[in-house]
Amino acid sequence: MSTFWLFLALLVICCSYALLRGGACERLTAALYLLAYAVGFMLPRLDKPGGATTVAAGFYSLDAILLVALTAVAVRATRFWPLYLAGFQGAAVIAHTAKLLDPSMLGFGYALQIRGWAYPMLIVLAIGTWRHRERLCRVGSDPSWKSPQQRAGLI
Repeated sequence: MSTFWLFLALLVICCSYALLRGGACERLTAALYLLAYAVGFMLPRLDKPGGATTVAAGFYSLDAILLVALTAVAVRATRFWPLYLAGFQGAAVIAHTAKLLDPSMLGFGYALQIRGWAYPMLIVLAIGTWRHRERLCRVGSDPSWKSPQQRAGLI
């Protein structure tokens, strides 16, 4: 099985689970992933010959926008797992920046650094969704977002 099909299966399974069984936080994150994948699918591929030898401006921009969105989710969410996702996405953006600063970076290493974070991110989303379901069963409610007072640090 190629890595493309493996990733696509993991994306569909994890995002479907989050969309169907998750709270607002999990559903928003799954929607962000699916949107980013759809936009990324329209960008020029990095796996073509010479594709990972330069920084792809479209993927760099897409990853940076996804980082901002995931950070916003992490700041507003009552869950801890979105912080991991923002950190993993930040590592991918740093890989783009490193390639921009050092064009001699090997294409395989660059491609691995920007693609490799997607797998643990999807697994963390699935675990976060499962934990949400567990809290719902145990406590009966699981609010997704912090109140304005909580975000301001007043509570």
